[in-house]
Amino acid sequence: MDKAQFERRFSKVSSFNRGRFAIARQIMTKNVNEVLDLVPILINYNHPAIPGYRENGVPYGIDMFTPNDFQRSYLRQRGIDPDAPSSSFWPVYALYAMGSTSSIAQGQKSDLDIWVCVSKDLPHFEMNLLAEKCKFISSFCKALGADVNLFVTAENRFISGEHGTMDTEDCGSAQSLFLLDEFYRSSFRICGRYIVWYMISLEDELRDYAGEAEKFYELDFLIKDQWFDFGSVAKCSPVEYFGSGMWLVYKGIDHPFKAVLKILLMEAYASEYTNTMLLSMELKSSIISSRSFGLGHDSYYILYKKVSKYLSKINDIERLNLVRRCFYLKLLEAVDGQQKSTFLTRRKTLLRRVAALWNWSRNYIDDISSKKNWNVSSLRLIQTQLQESLLKSYKALLRFSVTHGIEYAITSDDAGVLSRKIYASIDKYPGKIMQIYKEASSFMEEETLTLVLPSPNTVCRHGWHVYPCDRNSLDLLSTKVVYIAPRAVEMVAWLTVNNVLSNRTKVYVCGSNSTVDFKKIKRLSDDIKRFFFSKTIHVREDDLRQARNIVKSMIVINFENDFTRKFMISNSDLELGDTLSCGRQKMCLVGSIDVISLNSWGEITSHSYSDGELGVVELLASILRGSSITDSHRDMIDFDNRVKVCSYSSEHGDLIRYDLESTIKGILGCFSDYESTYVFNVSHNTYEARVSDNKNDVSIIRRSMFRASDDDVTILSRFGMRPEYALQVPASVEHHATLGIMQYFFAREDEGWKIYIVNERNEVKIFYGFNGSRASLVNSINRYYTALSDANSTKSTLNFNLPQYFVLGNDQKSIHPFTISNK
Repeated sequence: MDKAQFERRFSKVSSFNRGRFAIARQIMTKNVNEVLDLVPILINYNHPAIPGYRENGVPYGIDMFTPNDFQRSYLRQRGIDPDAPSSSFWPVYALYAMGSTSSIAQGQKSDLDIWVCVSKDLPHFEMNLLAEKCKFISSFCKALGADVNLFVTAENRFISGEHGTMDTEDCGSAQSLFLLDEFYRSSFRICGRYIVWYMISLEDELRDYAGEAEKFYELDFLIKDQWFDFGSVAKCSPVEYFGSGMWLVYKGIDHPFKAVLKILLMEAYASEYTNTMLLSMELKSSIISSRSFGLGHDSYYILYKKVSKYLSKINDIERLNLVRRCFYLKLLEAVDGQQKSTFLTRRKTLLRRVAALWNWSRNYIDDISSKKNWNVSSLRLIQTQLQESLLKSYKALLRFSVTHGIEYAITSDDAGVLSRKIYASIDKYPGKIMQIYKEASSFMEEETLTLVLPSPNTVCRHGWHVYPCDRNSLDLLSTKVVYIAPRAVEMVAWLTVNNVLSNRTKVYVCGSNSTVDFKKIKRLSDDIKRFFFSKTIHVREDDLRQARNIVKSMIVINFENDFTRKFMISNSDLELGDTLSCGRQKMCLVGSIDVISLNSWGEITSHSYSDGELGVVELLASILRGSSITDSHRDMIDFDNRVKVCSYSSEHGDLIRYDLESTIKGILGCFSDYESTYVFNVSHNTYEARVSDNKNDVSIIRRSMFRASDDDVTILSRFGMRPEYALQVPASVEHHATLGIMQYFFAREDEGWKIYIVNERNEVKIFYGFNGSRASLVNSINRYYTALSDANSTKSTLNFNLPQYFVLGNDQKSIHPFTISNK
């Protein structure tokens, strides 16, 4: 590259950067523009007069930073000379904005993602100090009304191959192909050094990027300290395509509206392998060769065009329509709140053109554009479409991994975490409360709900029916039911979890011989919100490695069938016994029993029990199953945070709640060293909670009336293993067994390993004397399940959930996840 060629290329890249920066500023509000000017100052200086000052030696200073007029004024107001001589070396190379900023997807409410690019020689502890300061700056900017996210990024990050965890902005054990590709195609320089990659032509990058970059640094006229390099995105291996795609699927489960285009782009990339041309490379070639810059250089538009072309090629019309809708709504969101300007006019023109190109009718455009038209039914339909799209991408990536022999592109640990993340979000089973995506929750609230319980003799489906309209409205005859639940508690849980029912919602109840009314419903809904959602629910990657367990449980008593209305109860009855067995008639005042639970994978479930005595004992047995010797002490101390008993009785509600809580605590106390048994009465029967001889678990036994132990009956939880299987495995394995999940438990033997295989129905098989590599075995099993999922790709359901793997301690009591990546 001679000097003239360098100057032409540098001029075009610089012009393109200035254009993007100018567009971003014109779209931003005045307040956000000022915050954008503040960020370089906060990072360049570490001065007591500047917010973010640290005394712990935090790195500061940006190469080639020259304050603008606003920044100079800001510094002078704080007694700092903006023209003071500076050091010859600064650890921060540059600040680059990336993402939707400056694209047609940028709106006034868009967040601003900024990479703080630093030297690879910066010590790790100093990088952590800078990252902490950047977190403060992000919080400071949010307080000023700007959503700014700062990411400290070392120049060798994409060359070293280091990675973090799946639930961070990194890519788990996958490489960072997609992240670097997105950065190159969407970024612009705010201040600091220039990036070498933009100066290397497409042809040279494909031929020998490292060699060309080395030659570039050797140019006589180049000031080397003005440049740095993240490396090339060309000639990526299939491992990187698969790994980056899987990471995007993981991130997209919680935010599908934002991620659907990115996931499909990775699928499109994988479909073109080995002749894939990344968008960033196409864009760079276009920038260098173009005379002017237009829509074809917009990072969001070229993303949509690539995905649209791919879906048209494979004739996937359903996902093509979904992508068009997401693209249109993203542009519409960006237009919202914009002041009249040339950019606003251009975007509205683009919206009209794409709608006409897709043959959308005026009614359809009005329907999807107006958020007033969004309701529970339409949002559930969109959710279903997004889930199906995500699963198709997941299956396409699995096929890609099998075709190219890279099933281990991400470790078995990460693959298992991802499969369980999908399972927890998408899989349906009886009692599970399916959650609408949080991005749509603000549109779910209904002004009026009518809840109908048809009579037993009707032809209607059994259960509670939810209609989003007034019971006296003629619309009720033509309105489709949006949800049907077998029990009232499950119905209220679904309405509350998905924000369909709020404090402002008018509720009408039309029940057949039901004691449920709108006051009870509102009260239960408020209790659910306070107990489960007082804090944000966050599922960590480590949670998905462990067996699924209950985090919180709400026990709902007498909501649908109130036994205090069934019996005539006097004060003398309450003085004789407790509310589980009171008076001479031994009345149990607990009628209907429902339990709403939150588990460690983020799933919310609702299970019902039999009314009365049988339900109470079955409930207690289930609570015991969720406890063990190791966590019983925590259960007792943290009982009020983990378990909440709510009584909706018309009478004596507090007394019933107190008695049931006392019984639960008494049974859990059997795990302690002080008590080995606990005796209690329910209705006419006496029960005893008794610790087993090996001190591993507690059983609930119904005593016979003659006190002969041979006639006693052991009560088993319906959620545990059947006895014929439970007796074959250690108690710790039985305790960890989870319905719906395939699990493998490795136990050390004198010669090799014993393997307990517990299937989705909690049935057990045992293999003895395994002496091979457990890592190879685990990968082989995962490969089998991957192939099985691909073979079932034509079916409506997908076996996407990979097994879990655990290792038993030598005492056969402790269990920890088997990992590969950490070995």
